[in-house]
Amino acid sequence: MVSCLLLLPAFFSLARQYQFSNYRQQFNKAIALYNNPSPTPESDSVALQLFTACANSALAARKDYKLAVESLIKAGNIHQTYQRYSQSNQMYHHALSINSRYLRHKALRYEACLYIGSSFYFSNTMDSARHYFEMASSMASGPESATLPEQERLFNSLGAIYFESANYQQAKNYFERALQALQQGAEGYEELYVSIRSNIANCLLRMNQYNEALFIYKSLARYSINKEIILQNTAHTYFRLGHYDSALALYNQLPGKEGLNHVKALNDLGRIYIQKGHWQLAENYFDSAIAVVRKIQYPAKNKEAALALLYRSELARRQGLAEEAIGWCNRALEEVHLDFTLKNRFDIPADVSKAVSHITLFEILQAKASLLFNRYKVTGSRDMLDASVECFLKAIQTAGYIKRSFDNDEARIFFNEQYRQIYSRAVEAAFTASENNPAVINKLLYIIENYKGNALYQNLRSIELKSSAKIPGSIKVKERYTKQLLALYTSRLSSTSETDAAGLQAKILQLQVELSRIQKLYEKDPGYSFFLSEVNSPAGMVKQLQHEIDDNTALLNYYAGDSVMYVVAINKGKAVARKINMDAAFTRAVKLFLEETYSLQEGRRYNGYASAAQLYQSLFNPVNSITANSENLVIVPDGMLNYLPFDALVTDEKQRHYLLLDKTISYHYSFALLLQKSTLQAGGKNKAIVFAPYVAPDAATAGTGLPGLPFSASGLDTAGKWILKSAEATRQSFVENAPAYKLVHLATHASMGTENSTGNWIQFYPADSMNINNRLYLHEIYNLNLHQTELVILSACETAGGANSSGEGLLSLSRAFMYAGSDGVISTLWKTEDRVAALLMQRVHYYLQQKIPPQKALRLAKIDLLNDDKLSVLYKTPNYWGNFVYAGKQHYQSGITLRKYAWFGIFLLALSIWWIVRKRVVQLLK
Repeated sequence: MVSCLLLLPAFFSLARQYQFSNYRQQFNKAIALYNNPSPTPESDSVALQLFTACANSALAARKDYKLAVESLIKAGNIHQTYQRYSQSNQMYHHALSINSRYLRHKALRYEACLYIGSSFYFSNTMDSARHYFEMASSMASGPESATLPEQERLFNSLGAIYFESANYQQAKNYFERALQALQQGAEGYEELYVSIRSNIANCLLRMNQYNEALFIYKSLARYSINKEIILQNTAHTYFRLGHYDSALALYNQLPGKEGLNHVKALNDLGRIYIQKGHWQLAENYFDSAIAVVRKIQYPAKNKEAALALLYRSELARRQGLAEEAIGWCNRALEEVHLDFTLKNRFDIPADVSKAVSHITLFEILQAKASLLFNRYKVTGSRDMLDASVECFLKAIQTAGYIKRSFDNDEARIFFNEQYRQIYSRAVEAAFTASENNPAVINKLLYIIENYKGNALYQNLRSIELKSSAKIPGSIKVKERYTKQLLALYTSRLSSTSETDAAGLQAKILQLQVELSRIQKLYEKDPGYSFFLSEVNSPAGMVKQLQHEIDDNTALLNYYAGDSVMYVVAINKGKAVARKINMDAAFTRAVKLFLEETYSLQEGRRYNGYASAAQLYQSLFNPVNSITANSENLVIVPDGMLNYLPFDALVTDEKQRHYLLLDKTISYHYSFALLLQKSTLQAGGKNKAIVFAPYVAPDAATAGTGLPGLPFSASGLDTAGKWILKSAEATRQSFVENAPAYKLVHLATHASMGTENSTGNWIQFYPADSMNINNRLYLHEIYNLNLHQTELVILSACETAGGANSSGEGLLSLSRAFMYAGSDGVISTLWKTEDRVAALLMQRVHYYLQQKIPPQKALRLAKIDLLNDDKLSVLYKTPNYWGNFVYAGKQHYQSGITLRKYAWFGIFLLALSIWWIVRKRVVQLLK
């Protein structure tokens, strides 16, 4: 008996060894089937059973957790292959749980996150897909990242996620990063190469770079892999180019009859036949597309089916069937939204976040809104008009939701440019509704504000939220360092050889992807994630603005349509919306006025008074009830008005009476920025710093080819300023010192020389022969920390000028300093004359020392120039002084509004009366 008991431990040990050997054998058999180059459903089924049994046995033995996790991941992959996404997700989650509890194996966690992200992606659960892909991506950025498998698939998948969210530039970055990670000669190299290159071309196509996309597709045609997809994408490119016959010829070569790619082809064919006027053929193709989707995924919601229904709506509209077109739009809304059920034809989804594709939801909403607005124009029905406005508002809310998900300004600006016509249509509808209903002005303003200054506002809001986000300090340092490197490499692109440019582009790409990863870490913070998902209401904005301004201020927000200009004007007690016809006479007046003011040709007589008077009548007469009694005007311009110096307009042509003499004019990019209250802007600890590198030209400055500016620091040597002249005024001294000052003045040269802004700079003293070490480039200004700076003065040439961007105004050096956090900027729209600039800046500083707000200080300085008997009359026309403008925060004198002054006065009066009465009572009592 004793001997038998002694044998029991040995027996159990042998049993465990046999069990381990058994599930290891199961795993090896399963792997052999899994890696079979020609698998069948039967072989996959056997492999799945073996992987599952192996995982269960390993877990039961509590021995080889690594083998269990590997088995579960492989089992999940087999389920995913057969679109059993629920089962695959269970396997991946189980694998993650075991790994987290027992192993903490980075590579296995990476794989599980990668594959579960893929599973969610293919089941159209995009938020979850993105979450897990980003988890995998964060692991792929560490020192051990080189050992992690399938990074090319990860970056390709992330690119697809960004593509679906309409962030095409960032999607292209990820696809190119995937291409870098792809190892030549690796298993499946050719298939992945073709797929990734095709995806890059898809991004170029969406960014309207048709020829570049076509070049890539044609270069991929020689591969035997994915020939149908390449052929279809080439056909789609021809369709986008309007080459319908070429597109049809290629589509007719496609053999595929099932799958979502076939649905896309059917939708394109239907749209081609719409353009050709073949209504029945178009209808047949759209119906076929819907039928194929239903066969594949019914009853799941699907973007391609929603698009087919949207195109059916367009077909009905073309046929003059307005009510039917609205009906198709409603069906499309039900298809694209996860929980929307139509009860009334005017119904729209409540929650814009719940969509299988937000960009598709946006397009459907705007299509329905346009149809309703067109019906209003025919029927005159107020219900139609109101429903149209509400639908447009929901579309604009969706657009805002989309743009907040973007992690770069380029994507936001491109979105505005791409969909400008939709915003214009929405503004037209809201303005029409506001004519008989002043309450709708809030909605009109909401649409305009969601279009204008959006990138600048979101950046400043983002910086503030990031400052308080509960993120490790090392991440914030890494973000700052990455941004600085990105700005440096971007700036070097404009002055490097073609050979070096390729290397710089590769570095820029990696940094852009790294910044995207860091951004996702911030988005995990509750406050930051709330900002991204919040949906602002159009209600109450007018009252909020009226609460913020004083009795002496009026706000004017212009929006330039195709042939009309809209303006929303607000003062303390009233708000109006007006329309200005941009007819040939108006456009000609703008052109003539700008030609005159922007010209500094010596000896040429200024002749802009007639056009200035005409523009004053056009722009201010419609809103005279708002502006007449307001001395301070804050203007948010748009379109061609971005180039306009408003204070150079004349109220009386014969008297040549400038608006400058009656009004203090300042500018901003949006009303939202006016309302923005930042906790970061506390005011620098020092008063003022001035940089004047060209005040005394020497051999070093002459070597730059830029002229001296002998008057640039004239009259600025007053108390409270640190003036750095000549060799003291280096780029390095600016970067080190400027952030600590309330006022920063750059009296030097600047350039807005390139269209893409990489070569735009501010010049400092040339400490060495390398231009890049002596200039501050636009991208570097964006990354400065000027949140303690109340005012930046840029008295160099054209610092307020730049490319006119949809919704963002002029992409100028001035805007870059506001982007960096400065409260306001005084800058120039065109070239300056050194003596005039010196006189104006001397007077501006004088008034600033008297605690006068910068917008008024600039106005008073200009009036002093006009009244200066010592200055030649040649320098007193607007082409010499009108270029100086102030944009930014509104500063009321001494920080107290007039209303506060009034209440303070009443308080003092009451106190005086009380004191007199008390004194008399005391005397009587005696």
